[in-house]
Amino acid sequence: MGKRLFIAVDIDDTTREQVGRIASRLREQIASAAKASWIRPDRMHLTLQFFAGADDTLEQRVRAALAHMPREAAFDLTLEGLGIFPARGSPRVLWLGVGDGVPELRRIQNALERALGVSASHEASFTPHLTLARFRDRVPRVILGQIADIRAYAGPSLIDRVTLYESRLSPAGPTYLPLVQAPLMT
Repeated sequence: MGKRLFIAVDIDDTTREQVGRIASRLREQIASAAKASWIRPDRMHLTLQFFAGADDTLEQRVRAALAHMPREAAFDLTLEGLGIFPARGSPRVLWLGVGDGVPELRRIQNALERALGVSASHEASFTPHLTLARFRDRVPRVILGQIADIRAYAGPSLIDRVTLYESRLSPAGPTYLPLVQAPLMT
């Protein structure tokens, strides 16, 4: 069985605190109507690429892609607007969207896909987001309406690196181990 690897960007501590307050408000509002697993702020990140069951060869390819990634300038990222995945049917994930920083995230994600030889056919479906919660049960549609009415904004956060993580699962939740970082130009 291979490793669970992902490439992500991290938000700064001030933005994490802001997102934590947003998540607390949401948790209070929907706790009685929907069971959810809430992401701890210290584990929040924006995933650019995920690799389930990665072997050593793939890990080395990902490390090389990060080492040779075209130089992108550091940028400010803001988070705004709540959403759910999937858009149709029973929601499974509640997320906070990206306001400023989408073009930069897309350029980084596309460069990584090209370097790894991954098909970019899903490019239009790449929705940069920060996962807040995963729903365990069916969510009543009335809750979705309430969520849509909540104003959520956090940031700006300086994004100055891209990180390859290994995710190790345990009953206490995942642990994210940084393996390698690719600094952005500052």
